[in-house]
Amino acid sequence: MSLMLRLLSVSVAAAVFSFAATDTQIKKFVKRGLSKNPAIKVESVEIVDKQLLENPKGWEAYFIKFELKLKRGGKTLDISENDIIFVKDNFISPDFIDVRTNRSIKHYLSPKVKDYFYDDEHLLFGSKNAKHKILVFSDPNCPFCKDIVPDILEAAKKHPDIFAVYYYHLPLVQLHPGSLALCKAMIVLQKEGKKELLKKIYEIDFNYEEKDEKKVLQELNKKLGTNLTIEDINQKWVKEHLKQDMQRAEELLVKGTPTVFLDGKKDPSKEEYQKYLPNKE
Repeated sequence: MSLMLRLLSVSVAAAVFSFAATDTQIKKFVKRGLSKNPAIKVESVEIVDKQLLENPKGWEAYFIKFELKLKRGGKTLDISENDIIFVKDNFISPDFIDVRTNRSIKHYLSPKVKDYFYDDEHLLFGSKNAKHKILVFSDPNCPFCKDIVPDILEAAKKHPDIFAVYYYHLPLVQLHPGSLALCKAMIVLQKEGKKELLKKIYEIDFNYEEKDEKKVLQELNKKLGTNLTIEDINQKWVKEHLKQDMQRAEELLVKGTPTVFLDGKKDPSKEEYQKYLPNKE
């Protein structure tokens, strides 16, 4: 958990309002809690979404985005963070833990998926008129992604009238440095219409620790039979595409991979789509 989120959680944990909090009061409360650290200047606090919870009943999840300036050493850092807090009448809670799973309830929540996530640029397999839309945030070097994502892609490939897969790149460079070059290469390949190669990348092991983009690309070209160059994957539009993907992950509070949404709702199991497969499968 980041410094900002820790500060917010500590402040929220101690809060008991003597009134039913309004949106304005909640934003002021978050700003006040973050501002307790003299190294932090809060630029803005925004409520990006609200959702009434079924369980615990009566509580509402507030999705908060805040922009900060953080002084650290001799530098001032611009920080953009997101978090969820829970509100009911005159109470605020930083989190709830499901005793059955020992997991934070935040694991199951995300802001609403807006229509612009389902654009042609991110449609990988399936028809845009399919009955069910699957949104995937993934890293091709993530071992969990390798287990899950190929099956999702295959389902949409086989049943384009049932599933449409909208694919977003989220390279976890701290864990898999080599994924940055791979993701940029995948963006180029998709633009060229070579969607099958994207699926094949998940079926091949790459050196995820390699930081040298030239070596990553050499390995990719050798294993896929492609001839991509460093110039190809570092075109301005490629970098902008990847940056947008990562910004949209942030917008939906996506932190890890794979993260899957089915018909606009986060699917922690990543298997909900299977109930719509034809019976024979």
